[in-house]
Amino acid sequence: MSLGAGRATGTREYQLLNTGTITSTGAQTYTIPAGTLYLEIECWGAGGGGGGRKAVAAGRGSDYYGGGGGGGGAYIKKTYYGAANMQASDTLNLTIGVGGGGGGASTAGSAGGNTTLDTHKRSSTTITTFSSVSAGGGGGGESDTASAGGSVGTASNGDTNTNGTVGGDASGSANNQNGGDGGAGANGGAGGDGGGYSAPNGTNADDGTVPGGGGGGSNGRTTGTHNSGDGANGKVIVKAYG
Repeated sequence: MSLGAGRATGTREYQLLNTGTITSTGAQTYTIPAGTLYLEIECWGAGGGGGGRKAVAAGRGSDYYGGGGGGGGAYIKKTYYGAANMQASDTLNLTIGVGGGGGGASTAGSAGGNTTLDTHKRSSTTITTFSSVSAGGGGGGESDTASAGGSVGTASNGDTNTNGTVGGDASGSANNQNGGDGGAGANGGAGGDGGGYSAPNGTNADDGTVPGGGGGGSNGRTTGTHNSGDGANGKVIVKAYG
């Protein structure tokens, strides 16, 4: 993972020592290499899941409506200057958001998880606690008669803060609705296409793309294929300079 570059002799330029890409979800750590003077940290929140097909009683049967697309996750970039407080084998501790699941029958999609910068630790001692540095996850798409797309993931307290993209609404008339497209992750993955109602059987919605793309919403066909799409997980890239 190390690029093996050293600090330039006789200049004030800094060299890239190491790049770490973290895609596993949940609590994660990055081990800070020897000679690090600062870290450049990029975080992507997870995408929301697409909404499921909604059934509404109508006469002796039901009318069906498509689901909204999941919202895209946010993006932040932050430079952390440790200076003398950076030591070899210190750890940067983060949480990587899990993509929201697509909704089932008459069920909204789940929200994507936040990706957060948590602490800088030396063994069990906390050196720095980061306050609300977060690339927020996108909201789940709705499952209703007017299925709205999921809300954007919100970025907070980075040096660069970019919100995700809102999920698309379901479109068309009852029993003939296309699901909403998932929102794109900010500076990240594409949203999944919403499910289509077209003959003969319709299409399933697509999952969002890592990092942070929202899942597509289910179509609103009376019969046939109508699964919703899952949101994509978040991600972190850490670059150490010395």
